[in-house]
Amino acid sequence: MTARLLARVLKVALVAANMLTGLPPGAHAQSSLLREYEIKAAFLYNFVKFVDWPSEALPETSDTITLCVLSDDPSAEALESLRGKMVKGRRLSIRRIEGVKDVESCHVLFISLSEEKRVPQVMQNLHGSSVLTVGEMERFIQSGGIINFVIEKNKVRFEINPTSAERVRLRLSSQLLSLAKVVRQ
Repeated sequence: MTARLLARVLKVALVAANMLTGLPPGAHAQSSLLREYEIKAAFLYNFVKFVDWPSEALPETSDTITLCVLSDDPSAEALESLRGKMVKGRRLSIRRIEGVKDVESCHVLFISLSEEKRVPQVMQNLHGSSVLTVGEMERFIQSGGIINFVIEKNKVRFEINPTSAERVRLRLSSQLLSLAKVVRQ
């Protein structure tokens, strides 16, 4: 797939995902939360398409990309839907982790809002590891995170800190950067 086609696919996914955020009258908050995490799962899947890892972190011979979830809420269930999907010629493996010691074996680490207090410890454990960190909390980028989900006008959006990505030797596609709010720290 060409970079231009990948960019179009991501744009379509963004539009479709944000269309899903509108709830029918009478829908309760739990449905809204589940939809939000389904949208975030779709974004995570697409983020992997637009990130390149160094060969020592993701060797060409590897047949899986590991997406880890550090969460104590419904996000893990929505992210399970990604298990086994193919991306970049590899299967996505989904692992729910509880301890911050396990984070180094991840290629992508999603840290939910429920784990906000553990972010400094997680970032310390990841020091020097080429892990794409994705969060959903107010100061995630300032804490060293790479991608952060934000809700703007009832739509899921994301911000990216390319400096943090460069620091851990991850290469982010310019197409991905063009769709995000870029925050440099």
